[in-house]
Amino acid sequence: MPVIGNERIANGPHPFWLATCDIDTHARGSNNARNDTPWAAFTADGKRLVCTIWNDLVADILDPLTGQVRRFVVIGGRSNYWKGGAVKRGRECLERLQKARGEQLPVYAFEVSASGEAQLKVSRSIHRVYMDRVHLLKQHFGLEVDALKARLGIIEAIADRWKSPDIDALHSGMLFELVPARGDIPGAGWVPDGHRGPQRDEDAAEPGGALHWAQLALPILVDHVRRQTDDELLPLTYEQLAERLGRVNRHGHAWARGLGYPLGMVTRLIEAATADWPEAEKPPYLTTVVVSKSGTDAGLPDTGIKDRWPWFNELTREEKRARVRDEYRRIMAYGDRWLDVLNMARLAPVTDVEPPKGEGQEEVDGHGGWGGGESPEHLVLKQYALAHPELFDAPTEFAQAEYPLLSGDVVDVFFRDMSAWTGVEVKSIKSADDDLERGIFQVVKYRAVLKAQAEIYSDRSPKITVLLAVQRPLPRALQRVATQLDVPWVVVTVPANP
Repeated sequence: MPVIGNERIANGPHPFWLATCDIDTHARGSNNARNDTPWAAFTADGKRLVCTIWNDLVADILDPLTGQVRRFVVIGGRSNYWKGGAVKRGRECLERLQKARGEQLPVYAFEVSASGEAQLKVSRSIHRVYMDRVHLLKQHFGLEVDALKARLGIIEAIADRWKSPDIDALHSGMLFELVPARGDIPGAGWVPDGHRGPQRDEDAAEPGGALHWAQLALPILVDHVRRQTDDELLPLTYEQLAERLGRVNRHGHAWARGLGYPLGMVTRLIEAATADWPEAEKPPYLTTVVVSKSGTDAGLPDTGIKDRWPWFNELTREEKRARVRDEYRRIMAYGDRWLDVLNMARLAPVTDVEPPKGEGQEEVDGHGGWGGGESPEHLVLKQYALAHPELFDAPTEFAQAEYPLLSGDVVDVFFRDMSAWTGVEVKSIKSADDDLERGIFQVVKYRAVLKAQAEIYSDRSPKITVLLAVQRPLPRALQRVATQLDVPWVVVTVPANP
């Protein structure tokens, strides 16, 4: 099959070398293809080097200094196990790597796999080339590479993955780090025979392929973030994104199938655009805002997330939700820097409709503010709650909206007298179930902080109460959560003219 999941797959090296370097490895016949298949070759214009790397010999290593997973591979080595043509191709590979380094030419590495028991043999043959798993190879030099090897245990990690007997090639090869591919990527326009786009059925529109959709999707995702309010980022389903993209089948229906690959390319566009930025300024994982509509992972990013978060599927569903929610917080906090990302990617922001601008949203370069500002619905509910302490059986001596706590949190509404403190967390009619759940746990946190503040800084022992004010009843599942955590909640109906 030339397409697996959302990826373009070249079955064997012949179509791969044709697509990337215009090399016909069958020019002398299929019997000579093995000897005529390079391990590394220059593109037809001589300006880029292309090589293949075995996917089972790439080490994914968590760097504790940055919290990021870094990927390393060793190539260009020599092995005593290699014979005949393998020795020749290995020597050519090393010579071409050295030439590319001397002439400062980019080196593109494509991941390949061996089939079945071939993984355990010295004489491997390529089973599949993953045309979309392409990276630039970055070489580390001198003392830097020695320190990096020692700090991250790179050689040991790669050795643990090495299955074939020729492990001596590991110690004579060159260490490279895999970084996001950018620039004129060889084979970027290659389409598998009989297919017009990744996992495309019927007449789903693919006028410019995955890159076309990725370049349309990135500004749309940034615009979606810009429109959020109440510190809550509502995700988009694949179907909703397809609708916004205008990606339709022959019946005019939104066509979401196969969007995983363009979304992966969105991430690569972002990584390439910000490759030179300091690590602390790199953008969060924007495409996590696109989620499955149904299934066991409904409301969560799809399986493609494992390429950047390989540990994600090891988490429980609750842990996944918490991790994604934290990423959403980072995405919204990134604010106007998303415009810089678009600018570096040479893409224009969406400007057709201005997002609603509520209290707390600042104007950013004429683009109407960023996610996290207060929606009109939340503001009205908060003001109504502040004016009606009787709804919560709260004291009336002191009342304040946006009351700051010593933990750095802010309670929407706070009432106080000498004997009682009452906090109210507000969730408007716009709040999704996920935000209502967050409100329950906010109440738990605020209650603990207020009790601690009273114990340390109050000469009295006021009664501490924190409630959740909502405009619709909690779903039954969340009612059980609130009951178990002893979180009181009140449905507040705001009149038309409060």
